[in-house]
Amino acid sequence: MKKVYLIILTLLLLCACGEDIETEEERLVYDPYDAKIEGICYLLSADTHTATVTAGDVYYRGDVVIPESVQYGGTNYQVTTVAPKAFFDCRNLRSVRMPNSITNIGESAFLECINVEMIKLPDGLTAIPSRMCRGCYALKSADLPSTITSIGYEAFSNCTSLNSLTIPDGVEDIGVSAFFCCSSLTSIQLPSSVKSLGWQAFTGCTALTTVSLSEGLTRIPAECFAHCSRLAEVDIPEGVVYLSEHCFTNCVSLTRFTLPQSLKSLDRGVFEYCTGLTSMTIPQGVSQVGALLFSECSHLTAVEWHPQTIPEGTFKNCKALAEYVVPEGVTHIYANAFDGCSSLTVLSLPATLQTIAPGAFKDCSALRDVVGYGTTPPELPFPTGTAADARLVFEDVDLSQVTLRVPAVALSAWQQSPLWSPFGSIVNF
Repeated sequence: MKKVYLIILTLLLLCACGEDIETEEERLVYDPYDAKIEGICYLLSADTHTATVTAGDVYYRGDVVIPESVQYGGTNYQVTTVAPKAFFDCRNLRSVRMPNSITNIGESAFLECINVEMIKLPDGLTAIPSRMCRGCYALKSADLPSTITSIGYEAFSNCTSLNSLTIPDGVEDIGVSAFFCCSSLTSIQLPSSVKSLGWQAFTGCTALTTVSLSEGLTRIPAECFAHCSRLAEVDIPEGVVYLSEHCFTNCVSLTRFTLPQSLKSLDRGVFEYCTGLTSMTIPQGVSQVGALLFSECSHLTAVEWHPQTIPEGTFKNCKALAEYVVPEGVTHIYANAFDGCSSLTVLSLPATLQTIAPGAFKDCSALRDVVGYGTTPPELPFPTGTAADARLVFEDVDLSQVTLRVPAVALSAWQQSPLWSPFGSIVNF
């Protein structure tokens, strides 16, 4: 009987110890601390009489209220700081309230607190630190203090329940991936104070329908709004000169897009996979255009622009494009520029056109009428090109069914060119 009681007593002690470890001493590797007061661990500064909330040896849980000051050893300490990773991986944390005495929050302070729903930030805070709430899947709103001037990289990345956000006037910088994959966020309004957006700042915000951009911006960074699949309308404000690569890639609901007269450059794949776009007007001041600009825009039918060249893959698989007039002034059409434009039936080439690269009109199977205005026919971009290379320009197009119309004075030159001689009918206009 004594053995039975001993076994029962041992089990009860083990269960009690297990509960203590779960609630207060669960961290096997913990941060040094000077005092634990009412369940919160602190570093204390004897010189400044200030306290820093730290992880210590606990995983915080439930609803945590950080006091403005604490008493320890007969001394009063004002709580001014939350240490980096202070609440990291506290998976049973529901909410945190911070007093206005806190002026600094360290990086990754609430990283991967997967069940936290509310964090009350202190008034007077000037910066949202990097990775502050990354992976806080249950966080529903972020009430940002009016005093902040910057939002760090990945600050709210993967906060998939975040559906309400007001970025206060005074914020100047929003870091890389700051709101990456905030898939419940429905609208964004950037105040005029915002001057800089980081790469992938709003990538994967799949519920985002409206965006109001700051007039202080000069550049939209790479992949900034990529994969925002419900974004329907965007107005780029005056002052923006550069749209970086893939910044609106795969915005499949985008139907209206307004570009400013200040714009100078469109980088690679800016509108790639924007399948809802039907038309686009590009300001005349745009002097640089990257490859794949409208690639996979399957409903695009018209573009008004003034390029000097048509880069590689510009209209690749734009299957609704039925007629296209290459603008006067274009000198070169690069590889795969119109590859897969399977509805293209009528094509007009300007007198300024000098070269067309292999693959430029690959799989344009509906092509029936080509008009060339040059008195000198466009040729391959390399002087050593062969007849086989020339055939690749219109690869998988039955040229015997296509009529080529050219100036009467240049008819012979077009007929003798290896690039144009395979056409079924070459006539003058």
